[in-house]
Amino acid sequence: MAPATRREVIRERTLAGLASARRRGQLLGRRKGLSKAGEWKARIAESLYKEGKYSVEQIAREFHLSKTTLYKYLRVIGVEIESASQEPVTTI
Repeated sequence: MAPATRREVIRERTLAGLASARRRGQLLGRRKGLSKAGEWKARIAESLYKEGKYSVEQIAREFHLSKTTLYKYLRVIGVEIESASQEPVTTI
């Protein structure tokens, strides 16, 4: 049997540590939902989005978010997202 590589030892120890934490009942990973700052951003973004004065790109840029994150925020707080009616893209 070949000696374990350094990477394998690190992997084994990491998995053992995670298993130990689970047995102790610790919650692992990222928390679900929005932080207080995220909630605040979502509420303000919601009002700007509903007013229709600013584009999604402008709102996202103002809050230093990607458009994807902005849409996620809006969905979490229950805002119905309007689908953009675009002309079909034609290629030549």
